[in-house]
Amino acid sequence: MEKDYVKAIRYTTRILDAWLPWKIQYDRIPGLAVGIVHNGKLVYQKGFGYADVESKISVTPKTCFRIASISKTFTTISIMQLVEQGKINLDDRVQKYLPWFKAQTKDCDSSNITIRQVLSHTAGLFRDGTPHWENDKFPDLAGLKKSISNKSIVFENLTKFKYSNFGFALLGEVIKQASGLGYGEYVNKNIIGKLEMERTAPDYNKENEDWLAKGYSRPIPNKEREAYPHCATKAYASAGGFISNVPDLAKYLAAISLKRKDANALVNKESKKEMLREYWPTGEENESYGLGFDIYKIEKRKIVGHGGGFAGFITQISLDVENDIGVITLTNTNDSTCDLINTGIFEMIYKFVDEKSKYCEGKKIPNQDKFEGAYRARWDDMIIVGIDTNLIAFEPKTNSPVKDGTLLKPKAKYKFLMEAKSDFDWPGEFATFIFERGEKQAAKVLFATVPFKRLED
Repeated sequence: MEKDYVKAIRYTTRILDAWLPWKIQYDRIPGLAVGIVHNGKLVYQKGFGYADVESKISVTPKTCFRIASISKTFTTISIMQLVEQGKINLDDRVQKYLPWFKAQTKDCDSSNITIRQVLSHTAGLFRDGTPHWENDKFPDLAGLKKSISNKSIVFENLTKFKYSNFGFALLGEVIKQASGLGYGEYVNKNIIGKLEMERTAPDYNKENEDWLAKGYSRPIPNKEREAYPHCATKAYASAGGFISNVPDLAKYLAAISLKRKDANALVNKESKKEMLREYWPTGEENESYGLGFDIYKIEKRKIVGHGGGFAGFITQISLDVENDIGVITLTNTNDSTCDLINTGIFEMIYKFVDEKSKYCEGKKIPNQDKFEGAYRARWDDMIIVGIDTNLIAFEPKTNSPVKDGTLLKPKAKYKFLMEAKSDFDWPGEFATFIFERGEKQAAKVLFATVPFKRLED
């Protein structure tokens, strides 16, 4: 089975190289960085598009992005470290560490809210205490305290899932009180430094500004994208302040693994199991929340991780805990398909494993690169990629190239039987490649009777 996953990842990376340069154009994503981690090792890393559109500076794997709410996972690990040291109990009341956290409604009292409840978003707290996501004016500690009122408690604790950035801002102060170190100092010493994460920081500052991609606004009719100014998140760093890149997040996902015995540099396996067990459904389809981690399934596999949204950035890290496969997708616009691309990468890997007899077995196609490339007809563009024994054709705008694509099975020298997903397409008909005299790559491909002409790279 391990060999199946290695081969599946290899085929997936071939598709990523062909798909993502087109995908970001269809989805109007300025830049994208992608990483795949397997058994603790970064086996694929690549950047696509631009970190700075105006200056034509390309994204590389080392390009940094605001990873926003992925920061919550760092805060959770910090809390679990302090639990292991006996400095915190998950069921301690938040007020034990922050006596100034006082809010009360007719039915609810902040004195009952525990650290575990805040970590699992079951404390009933409001999402944010100030409009910082709109004006970039994140509060400092004095501002955080000032934002507390009777409106801070929206629901009674332990009655429903209620996502709260404010709650994780409180946890940053809990870490400070329990450890004696400021939040940034603590995570730099106990997570970033331990893993030798070279370009990761708990918040933006002038020293790391040069690492960062520009973050761009969403598409708005009759308006050009604008680059947002960078800003510090201050008291909200523990909820959404971090910046990082693909190589560093690969180290981080490797350390979260439950499978490898050498993956306990940050917290032990028991702590990780506690973080990664389901505490409460989020209300999203097939999704629950643990302690600082989303938990969901892709093709029947348990996936844990977190997404992040910041002004100009959407990001996602995810880990298949059973098979020790992690996927990192980082984008620099606040309206992107980042999470769908992340899921699509997993779906490709799993399709090649679960249906290997369909996709991966048979006689190898000689010189398969002569068929590969992007093709265009009136109604669609099509990308064709070889996976040794077959070809896969898919639209560049898809979120899942293999799941949504058409399998092309060789039947003659230049003729392939099409196994289309939809019966509205060409199942049972042939794709025929046409070569011009002396050319080593196909100039056209006929999908039944529809001609697609090769596009230049």
